[in-house]
Amino acid sequence: MLKALPDTNQLVSSLLSTRGLQRQLIDAWRGRAFVLLLVTRQVEEIADVLSRPKIAKKYRIVPADRDVFLQLLRAEAVLLPHEPAPGVCRDPDDDYLLGCAAAGGADYLVTGDDDLLAVRQYRDVAIVDARTFLAVLSAEQG
Repeated sequence: MLKALPDTNQLVSSLLSTRGLQRQLIDAWRGRAFVLLLVTRQVEEIADVLSRPKIAKKYRIVPADRDVFLQLLRAEAVLLPHEPAPGVCRDPDDDYLLGCAAAGGADYLVTGDDDLLAVRQYRDVAIVDARTFLAVLSAEQG
């Protein structure tokens, strides 16, 4: 089964929009189409972003929904330890995702971040956007 590490923005977006590609990504994971890999730090980042008053108010996120989402991620995703950043990405803040994806055996790093997408491949990890990854999943199941 394919293993994918989505970046933090993909996960946050999946909760903010019920119809977007990122929601389809989470729905595919919930349907056991792939193994979701996460870095523990990402769960903390998601909790922080979703609890910001501006975000909570704009998207009408109630604390109970946020907490259920975070519990789901902690319980069902494969949590990876933080790995050293390889110094490959144009944005050093995103670099840790590459190291963690490679060390965790991810097949894909799913992102909308142009700095990560520009890398395209890191070791055995393909770096793709959500649309491309969903197409890969569709082809695997077809």
